[in-house]
Order: sequence, then structure tokens, then C-alpha cells
Amino acid sequence: MTIQKIWLSPASSKKSLYAGRTVGGILGIVALMMLLIFGGVFLTSFAGLPRELFSLVLCLGVTALGVVLGLRLGRRTLHDATVFLLTSENRLYGLLASDFARSGGRPLRYMAGTLETQRFLRELAASPFLPAAADEILRVESIRETGSEYVVRCQVCRESHPSFSRTYFVAKDLKDADQLLGQLERRQGWENTLEPVQNNNPLGMLVSGGAMAVFAVMCVLSHPAQAKMPQEIYFPSLGAAFAAFCVLVWFAVRQHRGE
Repeated sequence: MTIQKIWLSPASSKKSLYAGRTVGGILGIVALMMLLIFGGVFLTSFAGLPRELFSLVLCLGVTALGVVLGLRLGRRTLHDATVFLLTSENRLYGLLASDFARSGGRPLRYMAGTLETQRFLRELAASPFLPAAADEILRVESIRETGSEYVVRCQVCRESHPSFSRTYFVAKDLKDADQLLGQLERRQGWENTLEPVQNNNPLGMLVSGGAMAVFAVMCVLSHPAQAKMPQEIYFPSLGAAFAAFCVLVWFAVRQHRGE
């Protein structure tokens, strides 16, 4: 099947450095967090600051910074791995290059997976072809614009498998992004606007965010530095606050993905 047009991120359109950008970003975030922690511990001892209270503030601040930087790195990595292809038969396909790599939970396997993804992106850039496991975009359910990207919810199919929903992210700095959006809009069915699906994500974020705030206050008040509540509930409150935070992030990701 002849490829008429391919859309790759600017970082992947020439000689992809996906592995270096991904692994380097992770190591950079870890190094920054370690530097801030050791620097904070040194500052506490040097300046004579309240150790318990400052340690709590330092832990929360470094964790929040790590989450923000991790989300930004994840978004950039996702943009680098996303590819769209248009065939001469006017069939549009989308794929995530990282899906074609064999990776796992272990650090070495993950690094090997990023190298496979990088190799795959370089092959696509050098000589575009249609991978067997690419998803054909049958229908576009919604296109939503955010700050730096377009979130596209699609109905896709893969070879002989039944259709399923998938979300793609189109970066605004993508070359010829307007042409890709035009192709996506042509596949957007008019029936999508008739019965909008109820969105429960805002309610979920509100409830989980409120629960996180309550448990965080309990955690602070039960800390030895405050001793306003029994110290025995400190660690359970800390664990509950973290669990509520994870739920909040889950709902926020669903909202961002248009699910």
C-alpha cells in the first residue's frame, strides 16, 4: 500500500533521538529531585530550621515538582512516538511507535525498548511504510484543542480485529498539522454531536481532590511537629492522601484524553 503522506513530530522527522530524549529526561528529573532533597537536608542542618516541618514541606514540594516534570516529559515522549500515515487510497492510519517495541518494567528492558522505538521511527522517516499493526482511523468521535495539542478520540480497527476507541494527541508544532486536522475532520461523523456522553470526570476530580485535602490536613495535624491529632493516624492518613491523589490524577488524565 503506497504511503501518500506521513506526519512525524519535528524531533522524529529527521534522525530521531527518542531514546536519548526519553531516558535522559527521566535521569534528569531523578537527578534534580535528589539534588533538591540533599540540598534541603543540608540547608536544614546549616540554618537550624525545624527538621520535622521542613522535611514534610520538602517532601511534598519535591514530589509535586517530580509529578509535574514527569507529566511534561510523558507528553513530549508521546508526541515524539505518535505517527499518522495517509495512503494513496485515502485511508488514514495512526500508530504509537512505542507499542511496537518490546519493553518491560525493568530499567534495562525499558531502555532497550526506547532504542527499538528510536530505530523504528528512523526507519519510518527514511522510507515511509505501513506497519501491519497500525490502526486505521474509521471515525473521529471528537477533536478537542488544548494548550499545546489537539486531543482526538477515534474509532479504529486493526487488521481483522473489531473496532475500538483510541485517543491520539496531535501536537500543534507538527509539520502540516492543518492538513492532518483536515483529514481527521472529514472522518468526524455528524451523529457525534446528537447525544453527548455524560462526563463524570469533573465530579470524580472534585471528590478525590476533596478527600486528598482532608487526609493531607489530618497528616499535617498528626505529624510530631504539630501533634494536634493522634500520631498513630499519621501514616494511614499519608497513605490515604496518596491514594486519593492517584485517583485524582486518573480522572484528570481521562478528562484530558476526552474519555
